[in-house]
This record gives sequence, structure tokens and C-alpha cells, in this order.
Amino acid sequence: MKQKNLITVVTDHQLTADTIARAIGANEKHDGYYLGNGYAVTWTNGEIIEAEYKHGEKFVMNSCQDMRQMYAHHFNFRMRNYDALLGWEKSKADESQLSVIKTLWAKSDVIVNAMEPTFEGELAFLNLYWYLRMPVSVRRAWLPRLRKPIIIRAVENGTYSPDKHEKWLAEELVNFFLRANAEASGDNLDTESSENNTTDNNSDVELNIVKGQTLHNMVTLWMDATVELGYEFEPTFLIAHKLYAKGLISYPYLYQNGIPGNVYDSMRRDFRVLEHNARYGRMAKGVGWLSTRNTFHNGETPYNGHGIVTTGLHPTDLSRDEEKLYNLIVKRVIEAFTPDENDFQKKARKKRKSHKKAG
Repeated sequence: MKQKNLITVVTDHQLTADTIARAIGANEKHDGYYLGNGYAVTWTNGEIIEAEYKHGEKFVMNSCQDMRQMYAHHFNFRMRNYDALLGWEKSKADESQLSVIKTLWAKSDVIVNAMEPTFEGELAFLNLYWYLRMPVSVRRAWLPRLRKPIIIRAVENGTYSPDKHEKWLAEELVNFFLRANAEASGDNLDTESSENNTTDNNSDVELNIVKGQTLHNMVTLWMDATVELGYEFEPTFLIAHKLYAKGLISYPYLYQNGIPGNVYDSMRRDFRVLEHNARYGRMAKGVGWLSTRNTFHNGETPYNGHGIVTTGLHPTDLSRDEEKLYNLIVKRVIEAFTPDENDFQKKARKKRKSHKKAG
């Protein structure tokens, strides 16, 4: 590790880091990171660095700077003091982990941003980047599903469509700047936006409305878990993120319930694994072909998330609570992809059209 030739992957939590490390062959476990195959994989234990808006400085949008530079221009960065916020000692552990990250960062020619696949994940990484202020090449691994081939491709190549990702991120950062500036100056941004804008500024809340059963998002999963299992929101949220970190479900976004076409394509392969589910396998076997009613139909961006799907991995070593929630998700996935009358009518119309063209 004397030369600056590492590729260091930075993610949110150790469980996610463990899944990523196994996928890319970083199998040596060290204090605060994994190492191997030319990679280091480390984690932040959540949002380790916070950003504070520079209230006294004039708000500037400079076309000569990219959005990441403008973010640094308008905010100050410091380690978050969880001890003061929550009344329990975390800062020592954060300082130790931050030291590990800084050491690995200094030995790396590439940093892979594998924080959670959300705008909040982007901000958490930017906070860390500008706090350390150690310029290095950055690659974004966008990982709504933690499957080995997906992880390897993302770590090696970055986002699948970088131009779309950059456009989405720039728009989200502009809205974030405007909200921060409005809050600092006491303006009501929502009122002004509704009067002067015809577009919805809440672009992170993008719902795909369909007829028939939809896929779960975090809100509907919690509602089902409350009724079926008696779970409150916080334990449901934590268990769902553990299932994601173990690679068993896609990232549990808060609102979104549709899926992009590439996820639908993978579900046609992965769905067959559900036939071996101990509780709902018989139900899965009865699904001959998968409904497309939950796929994106209105040009939604995948960077705003998608509904919760299973990933094609067979679960092992789950706690009882994890197994219960996983099975609740499996049931909804099967129901959401089961064709209904509208699907059969669409298929029949498509078949008639193809016959007419052939004739």
C-alpha cells in the first residue's frame, strides 16, 4: 500500500461494505475496511460529515463552476456531533473510521462513491469529499440492487448512463441550493414556486400510478408490516435496509413504486427463484408471464428510485423478523407481476395487431 494505486470504495454501512467486498474480491478484513484484488472497501457509518449553509455569504450561481464546486462554495463541512445530538458516545468511533477513510483515500487514485442510491447519498459523499479536500478521480457506483454482476460493473465502470445521472444530480443540487438559501433568508420557496413555476419541484417524489396491485415502496411496506406483523416504521425501515444490504431486495425507496425496463427484464429471470420460496413458492409457480403494468410509462428517471423487488438471490441466515418482512415483500412482488384482465386484453390486442401486419 506504499504506492497510490488503490481503488477505494466508500459506502454507508459495514453490512453493505461486506456485500460489495465479497463481490469484488476484497476478502481481507481489517479494522474499518476490507482489502484485496486492488480494492479497499470502507464505510462511513451513516452521514459522518454534515454541511452547514454559509448564511452570511451572497448566494451565487456561477456557470463557470460545476454543481459540485458550487456546493462547496455555499457550505461549510464538519464532522457531525452525534454525542451532542443524541446523548450517546459515537464521535470517537466516527473519528476512528474517518481516519481509516482518510488514509485509504490518500493511497487511492480512484474513489468509488457507493453511498446509498439517493440524492441524500450524493450529499453524504459530497460532504465527505469537501471535508477531506483531497482531489481524486471519483466514480459513482449507483447500486439500487446489490447483485454481484451489478456491483462489479458499477465499481469498474461507474453509472450506466453518466450523462443522465449528471443532469439529474445538477437539477437536484440547484433545487437544494434554492431551498437552503430560502430557509436562510426566511423566504417561502414553496409559495414562490407555485406562483412562478409550472413544474413540480418535488422531483424526488415521483409516483407511477397503475391499475391493479403495485410494488411496495417503503411507506406501503410499513403499512403492510403494521397490519400483518405489528411492526412500527423504524424497525421496518431498519430490517428493509438489512435485506437490501444482504442483496435480497432492491433499495427501499420511500415513495416510488414503478420499475424501469431493465429491472423488469431481470425480474423475468429472477422471478423463478421465488418458486422455491417456502411460503409463496406455489403462488409464484402459477405466474406464467410477468405483467408490465408496474414498469415506467411516463419517462421517469431511475435516479429517483423504483419499487421494491426481489433480486434473484435465495435467502439464507435470516433472523425471524427479517424472514417475515422478506416474505411480505415476496408476496407483493408476486401479486404485482401476476397478469390481470387488463394485461390479457393488452396482450390480445397486441397479438391481433401483429397478425394484421403479417397478413
